[in-house]
Amino acid sequence: MTVPFAYLKVNCLVVDDEASMRQTIKNMMTRIGFKSVVSAENGKKAYEILSASRMDLVICDVNMPEMTGLELFKTIRADRKYDQVQFIFVTAEARRDMVARVAEGGTNEYIIKPFVMGTLEDKIAKVLAKKFDPSVLDIHLKDFKKFMEQKDIENAEVELKKADAISPDNVGIIFGFGQIAMARGDVDSALKFFMETIDKKPLFVKGYNAIGGIYESLGDIGNAIKYYELAHNISPANTERLISLSKLYNKAGETDKAEILLKDAQSDVREDASTSGHLLGEMYLSKNENQKALDVLLKVSKKNPSDISIKQSLAEAYRRLNQPEEAVNIYRSIISTSPDNAMIYYNMGKAYLEMGNKHNAVNAIKKAWELDPFSKEIISDLKALAEKDKVAL
Repeated sequence: MTVPFAYLKVNCLVVDDEASMRQTIKNMMTRIGFKSVVSAENGKKAYEILSASRMDLVICDVNMPEMTGLELFKTIRADRKYDQVQFIFVTAEARRDMVARVAEGGTNEYIIKPFVMGTLEDKIAKVLAKKFDPSVLDIHLKDFKKFMEQKDIENAEVELKKADAISPDNVGIIFGFGQIAMARGDVDSALKFFMETIDKKPLFVKGYNAIGGIYESLGDIGNAIKYYELAHNISPANTERLISLSKLYNKAGETDKAEILLKDAQSDVREDASTSGHLLGEMYLSKNENQKALDVLLKVSKKNPSDISIKQSLAEAYRRLNQPEEAVNIYRSIISTSPDNAMIYYNMGKAYLEMGNKHNAVNAIKKAWELDPFSKEIISDLKALAEKDKVAL
């Protein structure tokens, strides 16, 4: 598939830790006809370029030091100003778990090394067509996402129904109906939709994760562990899920299992200093070695300052060391780019309580409740505040 002439004007960024591969991809893109192609040797340098310059297309290696391609993708997708950036992953691994990691990150666009120029050209033409000449289905799905972000559930459902008419039985669309049900407070319907996604597509990690998240909010630790483990078996390198699983194991009294999970995961990603360090910090937290955890997490955060999951762990370390003010500052920075994260508001409320600031604590925990009205943990704390401090709910 030839890249249309109009697409060749876009700004492109090639990211790979191997200089020879960076140059090979740049040469291919120049021969295809692209005029503006710059490069970076890792995700951290790429993020600096993306922050300073307008980029339309990123072709990125998955495994790199400093910040991996998946970490870079997750970081830019957390910030809406990068919504128009198209991403193609390049990986030397065709394993199912690696493909699952890429897909779970939010894109199915990847190329397996080694590849020829024609393969790269076909993939670029495909992703840029979504940007410049989207299908009717793509338009409906994009509008659905926009309305969901605006909390306009009625119009979001209208767009999703239009998409469903074009592509019935699409698991992504079924998942969207589950999201709408959750937004309306209909947990039973949401569970049915999410269960349907994994029935139709047993490797659909987002479905298992969503089900695990619902059960976690409802306080059903057994089922939360069950579905997170199923997701973990398909895509074992998701750091946030690993940490969630380890915390649930600890709640269930299976502390040894939590430590083994983190140790095994850290060993698997040892070449990835950022993820490995994050998991090590979590392991220290699980053993209440809080100063060690803080020291490790501070180093990891400096290498990858935009990673929300690392920030959460760092804030927890500060709270455990009786420095809630530092934690609150971190929670505020997360909310600036992720304003609908209920657990961030909840944890910030807990930090305010540790500071003795009940007014801000109540406001933060109420906000968490609005975002996740089914969380037994949040509801329990609000009730306790109401009884103890006469707070109006």
